[in-house]
Amino acid sequence: MLLQPESDDAAIPMKTLNRFALIVRPAGPYIEWAAKAFGESEANVRRELGDIEPSVYLLPESDAADLDHPSLLKAHWRAIFKEELEGWCTDEKTWPKNRSEALFQAWFKLDLCTLVYDLGKKPLIHEE
Repeated sequence: MLLQPESDDAAIPMKTLNRFALIVRPAGPYIEWAAKAFGESEANVRRELGDIEPSVYLLPESDAADLDHPSLLKAHWRAIFKEELEGWCTDEKTWPKNRSEALFQAWFKLDLCTLVYDLGKKPLIHEE
């Protein structure tokens, strides 16, 4: 399938990636924690987070194309939770002590996209 550009550029091929995209947005409990960690009001934190784009994580493609499927997040929720906490506060002492997959799902709004397209002309670059 080709996109028809409005300019004279050559058409860009629409390539699908063999990945799912997990879109992660902070939910109420995360906002409460962030406000408490820095002694700010929840309203201020909501405003600040409202200006921040959600995080997008590329997950391996899977037969489990549903967030309710137990295996989809099993291997990745810990790393994503840690990344999201570090994004707001690097002091691990302020982080919740007993992090679980259920807590992760309560702290974040999660959306799953099972079709991910690459419209770029250049190859993907993986940064360490």
